[in-house]
Amino acid sequence: MKKYLALSALLGLQLSSFSAMATPISVDLSSWSSEGQGDWQVQSGNDAVRQSINGSPTVFFNSSLSALDAAISGTISVRTSSDDDFIGFVLGYQSGELNSASADFWLVDWKQSAQIEAPRGLALSHVTGTQDYWRHTGSVNEIARGATLGSTGWADFASYDFDLVYTSSLLQVLVNGNLELSVTAAQAGVAEFADGAFGFYNYSQSDVLYSGVIEQAAEDVAVSVSETTSIPLFALALAGLFGLRRKTK
Repeated sequence: MKKYLALSALLGLQLSSFSAMATPISVDLSSWSSEGQGDWQVQSGNDAVRQSINGSPTVFFNSSLSALDAAISGTISVRTSSDDDFIGFVLGYQSGELNSASADFWLVDWKQSAQIEAPRGLALSHVTGTQDYWRHTGSVNEIARGATLGSTGWADFASYDFDLVYTSSLLQVLVNGNLELSVTAAQAGVAEFADGAFGFYNYSQSDVLYSGVIEQAAEDVAVSVSETTSIPLFALALAGLFGLRRKTK
């Protein structure tokens, strides 16, 4: 009996590390704005948008939706096989910053194939001025690359679940539930991440669909060290419990 109680206590400890999820809110994209060379068409239901032009950098954002202390989730997919360039997101974005010499926002972009100094894979960059979005140089300062997707491109017609977490001290990006980027303000070289909007980003890539977009509190999505270690501990406790049951039989 004592062994069962000890295992129950362990299970209870690990389960308590998972906070209760607040109810996500579907994001209405019908009032969002676009900048740059893009054709952003909001889809039926207003929680999805499709960008159809292969052109210069473009963003689709809502300045009234504060990114700070929030998380945005949804699905991203490229619905063509005709190109291999950039898809992604902006965080802390202010209207007019895309081509501004005084820009100050965060860019998460993902390129399918390496090409003319543009690396393949998922990356986080700090955009601070006159931009070279293609090479991640100059005022587009690359900060980090994805843990498993840093040199892996997206696939044609594949759907990827994404979660973006943004607080004054932490920026995280999850793809299909895997933590790809987790950068603190200090690691990014700033005192804190500034407020601004969430947005979607395309560069030289057509037929990109962002769908099922929802918003929730950052604390309900952010991944911590204790949470990532709780899963194997939970599995270990279950294995021990089943082992005790076999011995009892």
